[in-house]
Amino acid sequence: MKRILVLALCTLPFAAHAQQDDRDWLTALLEDNLSGAGRKVTITGFAGALSSEATIDKLTIADDTGIWLTLDNVVLDWSRTALLTGSLSVERLTASEIVLDRLPIASADESLPAPEATPFALPDLPVSVEIGTLGADRIVLGPTVLGQPVEATLTASASLSGGEGKANLTLKRIDDGPEGNVVLTASYANESKVLALDLVAQEAAGGIAATLMGLPGNPAIELTVKGEGPLSDYAADIQLASGGAERLAGKITVGDTPEGDLRFAADLGGDPAPMFLPEYAGFFGSDVKLAASGTKATDGRLIVDNFTLQTQALDLRGDLALAADGLPQRFALKGTLGKDGTPVLLPLTTDLPTSVTHADIVLGFDAAEAETWSADIAMTGFDRADLKLREAKIKGSGVINRADGKPAVSGAFDFAADGIAPSDPALAQALGTGIRGTVGFRWREGYDALQLTELALNGADYSLDGTVNLSGLDNSLSLTGKGALRADDLSRFAALADRPLAGRADMRLGGSYALLGGMFDVTGQINGHALRTGIPEADNLLSGSSTIDISAIRDESGLRLRQLDLAAASLRAMVSGQLASSGSDLSADVDFGDISVLGGPYSGALTGRAHFTGTPEAGTVIFDGTGTGLKVGIAEADALLRGASTISAEAGIAGETVDLRKLEVRAATLAASARGKLALAGSDVSADLKFSDLSALGGSYRGALDASATFTGTPEAGKLTAKASGRNLGIGQSETDRLLAGETRLTADLALAGGRIKVNTATLDNPQLRVAADGSISDTTRQVNLTADLVNLATLLPEFPGRLSVRGQVVDDGSTYRLDLTGQGPGGIDSKVQGTISPDFRTANLSAVGAAQAALANAFIDPRTVSGSIRYDLALRGPLQPASLSGRISLSDIRVSDPSLPTALTGFNGAINLAGGRAALDLTGSVTTGGTIRLGGGLGLAAPYNADLAVQLQQLILKDPQLFTTRVNGNITMKGPLTGGAVIAGNIDLSETELVVPSTGLGSAGGLEGLRHVAEPADVHATRARAGLLETVSNAAGGSGRPYPLDLRISAPQRLFIRGRGLDAELGGELRLQGTTANVVPSGSFNLVRGRLDILGKRLTLSEALLQLQGDFDPFISILASNDDGEIVSSVKIEGQATDPKITFVSQPELPQEEVLSHLLFGRDLTSLSAFQAAQLASAVATLAGKGGDGIIGKLRKGFGLDDLDVSTDAQGDTTLKAGKYISSKAYTEIEVDQNGQAKINLNLDLSKTVTLRGSVGGEGETSIGIFKEKDY
Repeated sequence: MKRILVLALCTLPFAAHAQQDDRDWLTALLEDNLSGAGRKVTITGFAGALSSEATIDKLTIADDTGIWLTLDNVVLDWSRTALLTGSLSVERLTASEIVLDRLPIASADESLPAPEATPFALPDLPVSVEIGTLGADRIVLGPTVLGQPVEATLTASASLSGGEGKANLTLKRIDDGPEGNVVLTASYANESKVLALDLVAQEAAGGIAATLMGLPGNPAIELTVKGEGPLSDYAADIQLASGGAERLAGKITVGDTPEGDLRFAADLGGDPAPMFLPEYAGFFGSDVKLAASGTKATDGRLIVDNFTLQTQALDLRGDLALAADGLPQRFALKGTLGKDGTPVLLPLTTDLPTSVTHADIVLGFDAAEAETWSADIAMTGFDRADLKLREAKIKGSGVINRADGKPAVSGAFDFAADGIAPSDPALAQALGTGIRGTVGFRWREGYDALQLTELALNGADYSLDGTVNLSGLDNSLSLTGKGALRADDLSRFAALADRPLAGRADMRLGGSYALLGGMFDVTGQINGHALRTGIPEADNLLSGSSTIDISAIRDESGLRLRQLDLAAASLRAMVSGQLASSGSDLSADVDFGDISVLGGPYSGALTGRAHFTGTPEAGTVIFDGTGTGLKVGIAEADALLRGASTISAEAGIAGETVDLRKLEVRAATLAASARGKLALAGSDVSADLKFSDLSALGGSYRGALDASATFTGTPEAGKLTAKASGRNLGIGQSETDRLLAGETRLTADLALAGGRIKVNTATLDNPQLRVAADGSISDTTRQVNLTADLVNLATLLPEFPGRLSVRGQVVDDGSTYRLDLTGQGPGGIDSKVQGTISPDFRTANLSAVGAAQAALANAFIDPRTVSGSIRYDLALRGPLQPASLSGRISLSDIRVSDPSLPTALTGFNGAINLAGGRAALDLTGSVTTGGTIRLGGGLGLAAPYNADLAVQLQQLILKDPQLFTTRVNGNITMKGPLTGGAVIAGNIDLSETELVVPSTGLGSAGGLEGLRHVAEPADVHATRARAGLLETVSNAAGGSGRPYPLDLRISAPQRLFIRGRGLDAELGGELRLQGTTANVVPSGSFNLVRGRLDILGKRLTLSEALLQLQGDFDPFISILASNDDGEIVSSVKIEGQATDPKITFVSQPELPQEEVLSHLLFGRDLTSLSAFQAAQLASAVATLAGKGGDGIIGKLRKGFGLDDLDVSTDAQGDTTLKAGKYISSKAYTEIEVDQNGQAKINLNLDLSKTVTLRGSVGGEGETSIGIFKEKDY
């Protein structure tokens, strides 16, 4: 307000000619000069510029958010002639209404501070201002000004005439709020020196003062100050009341002494505790006293004889004497807070309650006794929500004197704090539990400086030391000094920085700084050792010693960076230059001789230089960088960066536009460049890429690639054109490489509008593949027409020659995307996709109908193959989730084969029905070896893919020609999540099973150890992959999914034969597989029914035979056959895995194995064998060792279709022929014929699992019959 009037009145003498045209010239002048950043002044109806009464109809002041102050009907009654004396005399200034809606908002200046420093200067006003009378009929304050809306009136008057002055002021609240008023009457006469003062301020309950002070209950408040009398003996009574009760009262007196000095005294007391929260009662108590008395001597000395402040918890007493120049002659202060060890809650304005258990202060100095001063302050039990201190102490001492006749003060304060416990754990870790320190100082009149001769702070393993001079105390205030910071263990600051800091660091800094002008001149150095930041590359770089040197000056010309150097390991970075508003010039250099210090895969060297000139609004940036042998751990990038690589760029900045004059990247066989203009309003950029040999990327990449692109406009409205040409491109994937053979050309013309992409044209063309798209646009729709042709599908699938074509269109009508696509080609391909997709790709209404040959998948499942026909009729309606998928997939005559399996699935027919997020399967087929399989049940289409599947096996023949042949019937179920945990259970019955003990081991010859294929062609690699000859890395930890629980029963009551190496045994029994697929737990076994071991016609009846699984699906067998020749009991034992059992010979009494075999075969010792018998013995050893094969007897048995055929010789050389055959599942017949032609028929009939009926009939009529009960243990 004052500034507005001053400027208005100063312009009036120059505006005489504008009396009739005030608005055009003077009003505009006032508004333009009074307005500024974040402040707009508007004046309406300014009149009477040259009269004694000027008026303004309305004056408003606004900030960035609107008007905050309004004055209506302003009247100024002033003296024009007073301006001639350089002063402004205002008789009357009134307004009908003043509205302050809110306090103004400070202007937010988001720009960076200017580099130049600005010297300090006080504002210079054109004239002095004195206002006599001020009044407002109505003052309106918004609710945010004083915490509640207020309306009031103001009347005031003042007069000064003939050495006498009077002032009156009345401010009264007139709205519906609590009543309140302030009345002031004051007068003074120079001749009588009588001062009269009468001030009454009153507010009802809930008033402004009580609310702002936060008084409990918002009581009524009344303050009175009354006094009248000559200044030589003046007294004023002061009273403060709340809620109608006196809280503080007392008297202030002023008088003369006989010596002419001025004496003063104050004595106040009362019970102010009710004006504060009840929690503060312990501090105030019910009797608070404040007393002070002293003298202001005529020679300028100030003496306070007594100062006393007493509350229930605080007792503070002292005295003071100051010389005329303000230098202390004596002072003493002694105080105590807290008396009985109970924490005292302090009445502070902070939001956090603060309490102290005890505190003492003692200050002392008396120049009459000595020049030294002392201070001793101690505190215990500091407690606040964010900080606790067990103990804190400050001790000080020094000198106060007049060195060389000039006042001087010096000294030092030592401080210490223990038991520091911040509530923030990170801050607690950083500070530690205790700190120590010292502040030394020196001041002397005339030197215009305060010297901090010592600054020291010490923690557990950190410290701060320095000295500072604060000069220019009368004007510019500047600092000069130096300091050092040391941190031996940065890990204590890790939590505070929220980074895993570690290592040691120290910093030294020196220079000067102007507090008011912002000028500085500093130099410094930071040293680090074994620093860690939690960034692996930075940690490796800083693992040794690192240094930062800085030297900079800021003055009126700007900021000059003389030096900013970083040195760490093999890195050196340097920045220097000038920063100024008118134009900067900065340079930066980086020399990274060996980036392997970053660790990991990095290696090579890197250098670069950047240069900036100009301003952020109009400048130029230039950058050049060179790399040598760079590696970053990405195989393709490492291959590309082999040798030398460079980047060069130059860009101009003009406002919000970047002029990219040059951007070039070169590396190995790559050359890339870009240029153009980048701007928010619209860009025009082009780029080129030339890759002369993609094999530089390593791996299986090959070919050459040239590409270019141009973009104009903005992302909301722009155009992108691109074209590329590739020659014999390859990525190492045989099918893709075949598609990309020859020259491949790509073109695209795209438009961007409203965040969407419009395809004008796009083509991909090479000898094998042609794809084209073109678009059209109308007021409401955009349409893209698609055509794609694979010239010959045999390129990917040799068994399907012919063209594969896709045709269709995609239409965007603003609300949905409509699709209509068809595909046709060889192999019965006939497909149609129609429907809509939402613009956010969250929902769809699509249908897909068609047919194809299953063999189309062979290229993707190699080396497995599939054949047959597939038809599908599917729909996707709703969210893009499996639950929205429905329809049917029909399979016809499907055949699946896998080279790793001994049989193939064939003739599979059936359907898969999809609905409700599940697939219902009903498939039936057979295997090539014989038998059928039926698969039925349901399967979830989303994780965890819960299944309820059932597999039925009927007369399924499984065989491994070298190991086994069996016929299987059974039912197996799989229930639960397929991601892990599904239970596999069921029953499997084996019939007509034959396990062959191989003549030799089943291991393959394998490959040559250490064989490595060099420059292997892709087709050779694919052939070895299909043959399973590639090395694979197994995951020792197994899959991440849960295993499948097992509960399978495998039953074979009889007719499970083990044959080979002279062995012919029949077993029966049951196995149980439990546990999980990761840990199979088998139980049960197949045990001997009957059997023998034939060696050179010598038949040994088996006494034991066992087959079981022991955690491996290669069966374990244990067989024992014995012979007793009256003298020696000899036995042969076959035991081990069925693929490679071990043979041993034992006897009673114990003999060498060859002797045991001699007795076993011929009933005599080794030395008594004939030459023919020795040959037979060698043949027997070969047979048992697996060298003899089936032999004639075995081949005859198979030729006649018998289950048993045996020729045996006894100890006397008599020969017997025996043949056996199952005539039913429970009846077994056997015929024996000796060398004399005598025959015998044996018949075994199994009545149950444990009861057998046996009978025989001889050629001479002898018969026998018996019932046998057998049980396995």
